[in-house]
Amino acid sequence: MTLSLRRSVTATAGLIAAGWLLSACSNASTQEPGATGTGGTQDSEIALETSNQSVVITNNAGKPIEDVRIAIQPFGNAPAFTTLLKRMENAEKREISLAQFRSNDGTSFSPRLTKARQVSVTATDIVGKKHELTRPWGR
Repeated sequence: MTLSLRRSVTATAGLIAAGWLLSACSNASTQEPGATGTGGTQDSEIALETSNQSVVITNNAGKPIEDVRIAIQPFGNAPAFTTLLKRMENAEKREISLAQFRSNDGTSFSPRLTKARQVSVTATDIVGKKHELTRPWGR
């Protein structure tokens, strides 16, 4: 009986140690620096929605964000169409018309003339943390 008890205690301790080692080796809960909001199932600090008439951006960072740059990258080698927002408060949601996006030469974005490939958002919160998000264009 003692030998059987000793084997079960050893087996249980071995299983606990193996589980501990496997969880310690897993990096699923850690986040790579600079990869905030780039994908995965984790909630993004910036929410982004696109439609055929506007881009909707929501600040979920928990604090105000500043110098928000939204860029629509078209297919091909055309330059990006961008717009800038100076500041967005926490939980603020803004709808930006596609006509507000301009390229470097001042041309406004038109979905009739240009097919969008992706939308990128970059911002900095009030403590200096950078936030980035890139999503494929979807309707």
